[in-house]
Amino acid sequence: MIEIINIILFPLALIIFFQNHLFTKLIKKRFEKKNSYFDCYILNLFIILNLILLISLLNFDIQFTIIIILTYFILVNIFNFSYKIIFQSIYSLLILIIIFYVLSTYIVANPDLGWDGKFHWYKKALNFFQNMGFENLSNLPKYEYPHFGVYLWALFWSINPLNFEYFGRLFYLFLYLLSIFSIVDLLNNKNLKLILFITLSLITFNFNHFTGNQDILVFSLMVFLSRYLYLIFEKREQTLFNLILFILINNIILWIKYECIVYVILCYSILLIYKLYKKDYKYFLLIFFSFLITLILKLGISQLYQINLNASFQFSGEYDLLKLFDINLFFYKFYIILKYYFFSLFKNPVILIGYISLALILIQKINISLINVVLFILFNLSSFLIFYIIQIDFEWHVAYGIDRHILQYSGFSILFLVVFLNQIFKN
Repeated sequence: MIEIINIILFPLALIIFFQNHLFTKLIKKRFEKKNSYFDCYILNLFIILNLILLISLLNFDIQFTIIIILTYFILVNIFNFSYKIIFQSIYSLLILIIIFYVLSTYIVANPDLGWDGKFHWYKKALNFFQNMGFENLSNLPKYEYPHFGVYLWALFWSINPLNFEYFGRLFYLFLYLLSIFSIVDLLNNKNLKLILFITLSLITFNFNHFTGNQDILVFSLMVFLSRYLYLIFEKREQTLFNLILFILINNIILWIKYECIVYVILCYSILLIYKLYKKDYKYFLLIFFSFLITLILKLGISQLYQINLNASFQFSGEYDLLKLFDINLFFYKFYIILKYYFFSLFKNPVILIGYISLALILIQKINISLINVVLFILFNLSSFLIFYIIQIDFEWHVAYGIDRHILQYSGFSILFLVVFLNQIFKN
C-alpha cells in the first residue's frame, strides 16, 4: 500500500519540485510575449539538472546533492509560492500524469534490468547510491562511460523513502513523457495536441528502453532540444531565452552517453555557422564560448579523474588506421551498416513517422528550415561514421548497437511531424 502511494505521489512531487515561482515571475516580465509558462518550467528543469551535474562532478555524497537542490527549491519558492500555479501545472499535465501511472505499472511489475543495464549502468548507479563517489568509478567495468544518467538514477532512488531502485528509472519515464509533451505543445490545434501526445506516448513506449540503458534519456533530451531548434529556426525566435536552453540541454546530453559528443558538436557547429552567416556576432560569441567551456569541462574532468576517453571505442588489440581507407572494406561496411539501418527503421516508429512527415513536407512544398533537415541528415550519417570506424567484431557491434543508436536521435524527427501538422491544420 505504501509503495502504491509513493508511485501516485511521485509525478506530482516532480511537477511541484521543478517549479520556480520567483524565476517564472522574473522571466514573465522579461519575455512576456515570447515565452510560455511551460518554457519557464523547462528552463528551471534544466537549470536544476545542470546544478546536479556540477555537484556530481565535485565528488560529494548524494545526500549533499539532495540537501542542495531542496535548499534551492525553498529559496526560489518560499516568498513566491502559489497554489494557483501548482494546480494549473498539475491540471495542464494531467494527461501526462495519467499515462505515467499506466506505463509505470510495466516497470514496477517487471523490475528486472536488461543485460547492459545490469552489468554496466546499474553498478554505476549503485556506486553513487552507496556514496562511493565519482573517483570510485575507475574501479568499475567500463568506467569511462559518462556518469550523469546513472547519477540521476541513484539520486531518485535515494530520494524515495522506500529506497526502491526502480524509482530512479521512473524518473526516466517522467522525463520521456515530459519531452514528448514539450514538442507536441508546439502544435497550434489544442485538440490535436492531446490526441498526438497520447498516440506518441503509447506507440513509442517500449519497456526494454527502461531496463537500465541510457538511450531513452538521450532520446528525451533530443526531443527537448528539437523544441528549441524548432523555435529558433522554424519560428525565427532568436531570443536569448531559447539560446540559453539550447546550451543547457546540450550540456546535459554530453554527459549521458559517450557518442553524444557527436550530437553536441553537430548542433553547436550548425548554430555557429548560422549565426556567422547572419552576422549575429553577439550571439555567435555567446554560443562559441559556451561550446568551448562545455568541451573544456568535459576534457578537464576526464583528465582530473584519469578517464580514458579512447577506451569506449571498443577496440581491442592494435588499431589499423589504413583499413579505414581500404575501398573494398569501405563498400562491405557500408552495405552492412545500411542493411541493419533499414531493419532498425521498421523497429522504431518515431523515426519512421519522421521520415514520412519529411517526405510529405517536401512533396507538398511546405516551408521548413533547411538547417533542421541538414541536422537530421547529419545525425543519421553519424550512425554510419561511428560504426564504420569499428574494426573488432564489426558486424556484431552494428547488429547489436544500431537500434539503440538510432533511438537516441530519433526523437528529433518528431519536429517534422509538428511542422507538417501545423501546416495542415493552420486554419
